[in-house]
Amino acid sequence: MEKEYSYLLHLLGAFLREEAPEISDAVDWQKLLQLARIHGVPGILGYMGRTYPICSDPQMKAQLRSLCMHSVAVFARRNALAETIAAELEKAGVDHILMKGYVLRDYYPVPELRSFNDIDIVIHRSDRKRCDERMLELGFQRHTDWEPVYSYFRDNELYEIHTEIMEIDVSKTGEQQAYFRKYWEYARPVREHSYRFTPEFHFLYLLTHIAKHVHGSGAGIRMYLDAAAFIRHYGDSVDWEWIRQELKKLKLSRFADVVFTGVEDWFGIRCPFPFDRATRDVMEPFLIFTMEAGVFGHYQRDTAVTALKHEDSGDGSSRFRQVLRKTFPKAETIRSRYTYLQDKPWLLPAAWVHRLIKNKDKLKLRTRQMQQILEADSEEVRKMRDLMREIGL
Repeated sequence: MEKEYSYLLHLLGAFLREEAPEISDAVDWQKLLQLARIHGVPGILGYMGRTYPICSDPQMKAQLRSLCMHSVAVFARRNALAETIAAELEKAGVDHILMKGYVLRDYYPVPELRSFNDIDIVIHRSDRKRCDERMLELGFQRHTDWEPVYSYFRDNELYEIHTEIMEIDVSKTGEQQAYFRKYWEYARPVREHSYRFTPEFHFLYLLTHIAKHVHGSGAGIRMYLDAAAFIRHYGDSVDWEWIRQELKKLKLSRFADVVFTGVEDWFGIRCPFPFDRATRDVMEPFLIFTMEAGVFGHYQRDTAVTALKHEDSGDGSSRFRQVLRKTFPKAETIRSRYTYLQDKPWLLPAAWVHRLIKNKDKLKLRTRQMQQILEADSEEVRKMRDLMREIGL
């Protein structure tokens, strides 16, 4: 494992524990900086370099200070805009839940350093039209109108408005999508129309959200840092037994044990509950898988290999099935995208055509992806498939 991987983990753990880090002269700071950037934690690296004498190079120290201050400035801008949107939704009488990064930031020693790519807001589907009108009135441009989630841009800021919080099942045996449709049962008011999830439900969702990204292309180290920050913040004050029982229902206990092992081994945060530790033979390749491709698993990763990793084999028929699924997704997959199918399943062929028309601008990209699937390295596919099996996905 690269020494920059280990040292970044050490710095992140020291940051969470609010302890002085060890000093290492053996790391390549340019590599470390790039690693922090692709994992969405450059502000924390900058803060550690600004606060402790971990880097002797004057130019790099100046760069680290700049990263820290930039993260704080970006946070201030996004936070102000998020509060404006929440206030406007409150004024419009739209029930809404803020979740993920916007909430998790408060569990970090310096909240301004928990970067986030977007702000996630959950609403009732019945409020979809009113919310859309209000966002447009506020000067946002609608970016994506994928029915369970609509995204908006303004001043290079991305906001996602959800009517569902889990769009797929993330394991072959679990029914995570159906489970998380009951999310309003776990929403608690903080104002008349503004809600937060209970801590236990939010953490359960965070683990499932990580699993969703790993099931797809991968999840970067910041997602596991969030889990560590949550555990450190709440300690034994939440109902961990309830969480463990619900993980069993979701068929995610094994994956959760991998996450808990990472929380302890990578960041030095003790989990205040019993769990089955994953072995070193599992954690070493999983850490490499996590670190090498960035916060959402896309950085320089072979997408063809990830597309085939859930197939029972990597033979020609499996590859052809994947190509067909890229073009004509399963009914349960496309139903989450086009909700008119939920009570009119006979419209599935029309939904396929609808999808092809909407994605016509991506035709060249899709064609290239299909060719890559047919030509993917069989040994790499096998390794990825074995790793997914080991971690319970």
